[in-house]
Amino acid sequence: MHKRFGQIPRSRPGAASDIADAAQHVESSLDDAPEPDLLPDSDRFPRPGVDIPSADDAQEVVDEVDLDSVPVSQGQEEESHEGAAGGVVEGGVEYLAFYKSFRDVLRAPARNRWGIFLIKKRCVALATDMSISTGESFADCLDALAAFLYTHELYHYRFDAHCLQMEATGGLPVYRPYRRLVAKRPVHEWHEESIANFYGLKALQPSRRFLYPNAIFDYLWDLVANSPGAYAGGIDKHQRQQSALMAQQASAVFGNAGPTVWRGLIESTIRTGMGLAKPREAKLSSFLRLDNCPVYWIDWVKGGKSVLVPFAVSVAEVSNDFIKRYLAGIHDHHSDHSYYRIDNGAKVKLPNPHRADLTNGEFHNIVGMAGMTSPQFYRERVRTSVWRRGVPRTPVLPPRIGPHDKSR
Repeated sequence: MHKRFGQIPRSRPGAASDIADAAQHVESSLDDAPEPDLLPDSDRFPRPGVDIPSADDAQEVVDEVDLDSVPVSQGQEEESHEGAAGGVVEGGVEYLAFYKSFRDVLRAPARNRWGIFLIKKRCVALATDMSISTGESFADCLDALAAFLYTHELYHYRFDAHCLQMEATGGLPVYRPYRRLVAKRPVHEWHEESIANFYGLKALQPSRRFLYPNAIFDYLWDLVANSPGAYAGGIDKHQRQQSALMAQQASAVFGNAGPTVWRGLIESTIRTGMGLAKPREAKLSSFLRLDNCPVYWIDWVKGGKSVLVPFAVSVAEVSNDFIKRYLAGIHDHHSDHSYYRIDNGAKVKLPNPHRADLTNGEFHNIVGMAGMTSPQFYRERVRTSVWRRGVPRTPVLPPRIGPHDKSR
């Protein structure tokens, strides 16, 4: 039994507001005070990869993460497949959760709050997909997903806090110039995301305090491996190159200041804050300790329902493009449903044509018979430009053996 849901510590009253106040004081006293980091015509905090609606679209609902606020499964196989894995494959982990800096506490979303925000509807959808894929309980899958996301986003906080310590003593801005630089770079140069994913996966490895089923770790490893750009680098066992590149980005602001030796010292100082040691980070002041970073659920609702649109594929796409085009499916026979023989010899049942969207059961049966996982399906969807290029596939994969890899 895990001591805390998602390895998330209890919140410390007052700590979050104290950190935000201190950051405002430090930033206002910097020798080269940063210009406001606002996107045109927007007061949102600037974070590439975060896909969320505007404040005008729906009511924002924010709750602290605790045992009383943990979502429960609303049914699985007969529910519509929401494709949360596809959102991660296309946009990265920030599709599911994001870190909002204490520097941006007054900006939307979650105005007057900062910290780690788990997007409830998408986390529930991903945990449901994980549960069906692995055969493990929804509760265990959501717990492990929360631990992965919390640790990933905690790494962002840890580096932000380290930069604040540097700024408090050095007098020059580090974090905002670094974030502006990264925002202009392509996703394969977001090296911080690689390191954050590495620590997220590391949090799920067996330890004296936590133990997660191997199938859950394998699912999340596969999700990271099929993520875009630098996010996929999180599966690498060594992050030295990514750390070196991230340090170079963070020290780039000092490129025209002082001699080369001095810039090297700055870069080496930045490197000292690029690790993550839970639960106690010795290189951060007690004021900025890791468990002072608050964690919330967030969603956007209208009429009592979330307005977040599922990242889903249609019945027509799966039947006409995935099965018939990508898998070179050939009609086998028809009874109450149509059955097709695909490239690996497996027989698959076409989804119900009277529904616009797939059920979870239909999706996992078809993808499993194709020898693929959910993340692999969505990765191939991107690679083939929605089943239009490089089809039929090669090589052919044998059917997977798993909880839902059988004809129905």
